[in-house]
Amino acid sequence: MTVTAGPRPETAAPAQDRGPRRPSVPTTASHYLIWALTLLVVVGPVVPIVLASLWSTPLYRSGGGLTLGNFRDLLTDPAWWTAVGNSAAFAALTTVTSVLLGVGAAVLLSRTDVPLRRLFAALLILPIMLPGLVLIVGWMAMWAPSGYVSSWLEINTFLRFPVDLYTLPGMVLVATSVAAPTVFLFCRTTVLAIDPALEDAARSAGASPLRALLTVTVPLLRPAVLNSALLVFAISFEALGLPLILGFSNNIRFVSTYLYDHWINAAPPNQGLVSAGAVFLLLCVSGLLVLRNRLVGDAARYTTVTGKATATRVVGLGPARWLPAALLAVVLGVFVVVPLAGVVMSAFTTILTPYVTPWSVLTTENFQAIAEHPIWSESIVNSLLIAGAGGLLTTVAIAVVSVVAHRSSFRFRGSLQQAVVWPRMMPGLVTGMAFFWSFAILDPGGAVRGSLWGIGLAFAVRSLALGYGVFYPALAAIGEDLVRAARTSGATWWQAAVSVVLRLCAPAMAACFVLLFVSILNDADPAVFLVTDRTPVMGLTMLQLAATSTGGAVAAFGVIQMVITLAVLGAGRLFLGVRAHA
Repeated sequence: MTVTAGPRPETAAPAQDRGPRRPSVPTTASHYLIWALTLLVVVGPVVPIVLASLWSTPLYRSGGGLTLGNFRDLLTDPAWWTAVGNSAAFAALTTVTSVLLGVGAAVLLSRTDVPLRRLFAALLILPIMLPGLVLIVGWMAMWAPSGYVSSWLEINTFLRFPVDLYTLPGMVLVATSVAAPTVFLFCRTTVLAIDPALEDAARSAGASPLRALLTVTVPLLRPAVLNSALLVFAISFEALGLPLILGFSNNIRFVSTYLYDHWINAAPPNQGLVSAGAVFLLLCVSGLLVLRNRLVGDAARYTTVTGKATATRVVGLGPARWLPAALLAVVLGVFVVVPLAGVVMSAFTTILTPYVTPWSVLTTENFQAIAEHPIWSESIVNSLLIAGAGGLLTTVAIAVVSVVAHRSSFRFRGSLQQAVVWPRMMPGLVTGMAFFWSFAILDPGGAVRGSLWGIGLAFAVRSLALGYGVFYPALAAIGEDLVRAARTSGATWWQAAVSVVLRLCAPAMAACFVLLFVSILNDADPAVFLVTDRTPVMGLTMLQLAATSTGGAVAAFGVIQMVITLAVLGAGRLFLGVRAHA
């Protein structure tokens, strides 16, 4: 390589003439355009919900005017307050049980010598990678009062499953199997990052191992616990599938099922009332975010990684390590292994009962019924198309928005960062309703609303935060000096961003696409207000079947969802592994 001190005077001018052509749109103008489009897609659809809640007639009809009647009807309905109370109690209990199980598992599987730690950790996070509805179907097949395992225990032993799934405690138990892995992942990352020297200092001062754990490690988990607890509470409060399937028989109504019934099952739909309820959900989520910020306080108090960090050490429990291992095995068997086995058994049998051996009633009729039913089979194709195209376009959008939000001097870049994260905290029903009203105003002919593009847009916005969480760490790891080198060589800001930053982030973009594909494929709530007979999707089809039937077709859908999800995740991991070693 030849290194020169600088360009000669006679060659400086020609080099400038051969420089890259200036883009037709200035960089600052493109940043404003991206910022405006992001806010329009993410925040804009919320405006019609507020307007619909304050309007006397549906927005797609002429006439009407401002009114508070929708809020009056909502707040004076005793059924609404019953639903709010049930949702709050369910969310609170689910949060408590999930935090206890998730935090305990994070500490045991990360800092102790409990046997089979890797196997337990893999089983614990498995529900995150699968549709939540699949586990619900599995719980019903195995642990319901007439389920296979609960009936077998009653017939052959003195044991009884202690909780009825069709009650509020039963629904909390099912929800914990889906929510506890979220807490586990949040807290496990923090536990692994805590310097063991901090506990050693407490123990050298005379503290016992238990006291060191309670006074050092547990307080440092506060941000992770609060963040995960907030997320679990918000998701539980607006859950639709679980109360719609398990709460129906005992008339246990949640906020989500209240809104669902007044839109889907009412004649005519009470859309103003439902919009007012959606505004209530948005206010609750906003209040939770404010509460979280106040409870966490100064994040600097929880800094644990320093320049002299010590390698993580495993604490030996001695012979007592087999006791928590046995407890974890029982919990994971009841919460994960048995329900997933129930889904597979229900899908491949004509009837699932302990009075008949499963291998004597094996069948593929449930899968044949899906293949022969035009709406059911079309819903699978539509979901694959939406997940594929939506995942790809959303990955590109996240990459572009993230680069502007974190690698530019754009004055409103902070609002872009918040806008990308906010949709995940917005209930899925509210997301679907927001786009319904937006399409009703902007697309009165229904060309977009009645197409897969409209549903895909709602799913994509719903999954923005998930993709951003995967992409941003890779973006943050790229040094600014690489971009400066490209700019010094004559590249424009966008050329440097695309040729340097995004190229180095290609593995993260691939991982982002895989997770977005799975998330969009398994989502259902936003489709409630957008799906028509011509645009069925798999998640909502399965939800509607599960709410009206416990037949094998629902379990067959669950197996199809599991196979697609695991295949995509496995292919993504294989692809990323190859790329990492290339």
